Amino acid sequence: MGIVFDIQRFCVNDGPGIRTVVFLKGCPLKCLWCHNPESNSIKRQLYCEWNRCAHCGTCAAVCGQRVHEMDHGVHRLRFSDCMLCGACLEICPQGALGIYGREMSAGEVVAEVMKDCDYYEDSGGGVTISGGEPMAQADYVRELCRALKGAGLHVCMETSGFAPWEAYQRLLPDVDLFLFDYKATGEELHRRLTGVGQSLILANLRLLLEAGKNVRLRCPVIPGYNLSEEHLRAIASLSRSGVSAVDMIPYHDMGKGKAKNIGSDLYLSDVRTPEQEEVERWIDGIVRYGGVRIFQA
Repeated sequence: MGIVFDIQRFCVNDGPGIRTVVFLKGCPLKCLWCHNPESNSIKRQLYCEWNRCAHCGTCAAVCGQRVHEMDHGVHRLRFSDCMLCGACLEICPQGALGIYGREMSAGEVVAEVMKDCDYYEDSGGGVTISGGEPMAQADYVRELCRALKGAGLHVCMETSGFAPWEAYQRLLPDVDLFLFDYKATGEELHRRLTGVGQSLILANLRLLLEAGKNVRLRCPVIPGYNLSEEHLRAIASLSRSGVSAVDMIPYHDMGKGKAKNIGSDLYLSDVRTPEQEEVERWIDGIVRYGGVRIFQA
């Protein structure tokens, strides 16, 4: 069994064609700009959509763990104390409360994604496994990829590259395309921005390419953090290393609201979403440095 926190249908930016994306919980990285902070923990967790909360106190009245409390008419939550009993979810009149993560077998996931198999066939699409970092649940991912491939589906996996090479080796027969993140240039900067070093990631990228796998780079660009001429040069160089293409992913702040919903303060507050003209200048810069097959995701 694996822990899945979302399954999104009819996606078009996560591999070729129309795709269903299966999001798994758990990630060893702590990227400052994380777009899916609800995926960081591998455990199931309570969330509150604060924009829907009426601060009515109904949840506090049924919570035996005092996770929910009312403070002068304001709803306060101690997320870490939640036992996930679900009593508050059932009684909330606004439907503001929920739990991220549910256990699903590989067979259950396959049955769900196969509902759209006609769209995959017509568009050349398939299923993409994302997260979090899918390799945080490496044994389950191996089982899931094998089951998806056995069902005749095109399989992509988005990964940070931060896992033992042996775990990737087991996936090689069943993953058609790796969407491989390249987050920062330089060991020290990478560790400061993501919490982990870069050497293992670059080694796995090289080994995937040597194994003849189709790898497409995914490069989040965060002005003020990883955006530099050195980084653009490095992306240009990697684009010529055997990867099939490079996707530039401009920063967006969709993770901020989700971080607040789970009581996390792990997000940037000093970065704005870049204008389209800026993104085009970054891409032009990479091309000037010899970059090839550069696209905006």
